[in-house]
Amino acid sequence: MRLTVISDCHGRMQNAFEIIETHIDDTDFFISLGDCNSGRDYESAINYFKSKGKEINFISVCGNCDLASLEPVIKEFTLKGRRIMICHGHTLGVKFDLKTLTEEARRRGADLALFGHTHSQYYEYTGNIHIFNPGAVCDGYYGLVDITDGGLICLPARL
Repeated sequence: MRLTVISDCHGRMQNAFEIIETHIDDTDFFISLGDCNSGRDYESAINYFKSKGKEINFISVCGNCDLASLEPVIKEFTLKGRRIMICHGHTLGVKFDLKTLTEEARRRGADLALFGHTHSQYYEYTGNIHIFNPGAVCDGYYGLVDITDGGLICLPARL
């Protein structure tokens, strides 16, 4: 199973569309980690690709710039037996350190914690938790996560 992880679009829809178009046939879920104009950026992508006969599965959270969003700031779910926590990260202080994020992921029993906000790609495996930031779509960065029978593989990517 593949996840394409996108964060911090900040209105740069050309980059988002290119990422989605590149991975629409090999991705099971697109994950948005916030700062995507309350999700409107991705709603237009969903509608565009739907008009072309392509369905997109999207899971998203609210970022600090998504002022009108009804999405929560943290979500958790299970895919293929792996517990995943997603957040933008601003409420967990990720620009200062990852201690609070890691503690929250551990408290929720997460195997994988995805966050954005810093605009910098980051990966660490600590205490049996994969901590991954895909970077910012507005700067041409995103991430891929493969959930395999053998474990999780987090891959930074760039347009």
